[in-house]
Amino acid sequence: MSKPNPNPASSKSAPDLAALSFEQAMEQLEAIVERVESGQVGLEQALAEYERGVALVRQCRDVLQKAELRVEELSKLAAAVDSKADGEA
Repeated sequence: MSKPNPNPASSKSAPDLAALSFEQAMEQLEAIVERVESGQVGLEQALAEYERGVALVRQCRDVLQKAELRVEELSKLAAAVDSKADGEA
């Protein structure tokens, strides 16, 4: 019988990252930082945690970049609608 993994976050593979919401990714990242900073893990596990953390940071940045682009698109659309409405008035 195998031992349960004391760190479920580090057992997830990279493809699982895309399924995480921004908030879930941030929670996992915060948990990793807490475990590593508190010394709860050994060197090898700390390296694995760091690797997972880097992947989580990339995922969060990607999500934020997409959100920023969406906001820019919506702002341009709103400006175009306002401009058209001003022209009709």
